[in-house]
Amino acid sequence: MKPLFSILIFCSFNLFGSVFELPDLVRESNQVWDVSLSSDHSEFQQIGNYALGAHGAFNLVNENNADFRVAINRSLNNGCLLKIFSNQVPVFEANVGTSFDYPTFLKAMDYAVEYIGRSANLKGFYSGSLAFLGERTGATELYVSDLFFRKIKPFTQDEALLMRPKWSPDGGHLVFTSYYKSGFPDLFIMDLKTKERSTLAAFQGANAGGVISPDGNEVAMTLSVDGNSDLYRIHIGSRKLSRILQTSALESSPSWSPDGSQLVFVSDRSGKPQLYTIKKNGGSINRLKTNISKNCTEPDWNPLNSDLILFTASVGGTFQIVEYSFKKSKSRVLTNTPGGAVEPCWLSDGRHAIFTERINNQTRLMLLDTLSKKVSALHSLKFGNVSGGDYFNGTVY
Repeated sequence: MKPLFSILIFCSFNLFGSVFELPDLVRESNQVWDVSLSSDHSEFQQIGNYALGAHGAFNLVNENNADFRVAINRSLNNGCLLKIFSNQVPVFEANVGTSFDYPTFLKAMDYAVEYIGRSANLKGFYSGSLAFLGERTGATELYVSDLFFRKIKPFTQDEALLMRPKWSPDGGHLVFTSYYKSGFPDLFIMDLKTKERSTLAAFQGANAGGVISPDGNEVAMTLSVDGNSDLYRIHIGSRKLSRILQTSALESSPSWSPDGSQLVFVSDRSGKPQLYTIKKNGGSINRLKTNISKNCTEPDWNPLNSDLILFTASVGGTFQIVEYSFKKSKSRVLTNTPGGAVEPCWLSDGRHAIFTERINNQTRLMLLDTLSKKVSALHSLKFGNVSGGDYFNGTVY
């Protein structure tokens, strides 16, 4: 098998022996670099310019004024040749892949981000995949695409109500709730290679909120089999079901900690929806003192930094995306979307997120840089309503 890439680095000091194995993100660094991009593929260059402009850490300028000039062209082996220049001096070169196609171009973009942003430990995410709910045919169906909606694949044709999909860690499966066939909210897992689905939970009542653990072995979810919405987990292989928490309150929207030892979830035990954490095997619960709203929902735990959680909160009469820090015991409102912002999901770099924007009775997915608060649309409203996005750090489309 040929290697995906080879690199040649023009440096007088050894900074980048591990350029693609960067340490954890340092969130205090919000440095911005002036960059330019060129490519012998005009469509790729257009997408690349939009991607860099949406990042938050880069300012697109004329190449004569750039801190770094990025060139991504077809290589001699028909792959991508990535070159980076500083003050017109070549400082980085990489042959990426063996075909000059769209996914390889995005991978080259990721390498450029990681090289230029090495002092801030930036990680690439452009070459990842999205799972989402789209209304392209008059019904809500499950789709998978690239981050910028250029390559889109449908995975259901059910014409049945669907709820937010979630990836497996290896990108091979999606878990989602659907009213498919039974007419009731059942939890399914789908093999993306075969598009075959199997039932994870079809108990009486609602089977919802399914999210796969970081090790890929379990699914946390909420079941109302006993008439009340409680937290459960199920082993994917054995289908062994375990109750995590049973209360008289309503629990929902579990999300795993990066190490898979805990869950953050929503409960109305205080009278209003608030965020709590609990160990995956149960036990005592801890309320997060977000001090931001009486209505806090849809938490998503940062995959790289266990200190941070994104969630949706009612702020000033609309729902907005908020970030909570355990260390600071403090919340920070990240969006100011007039129609509302919901369903936050961290990307793999631990800095960016996607969310669903509500605008004029329509919905679309947006990219959010949590450091600069920069927000950019990932697709046109002409595409149709899109919601419930989840991100996987790999090419599935």
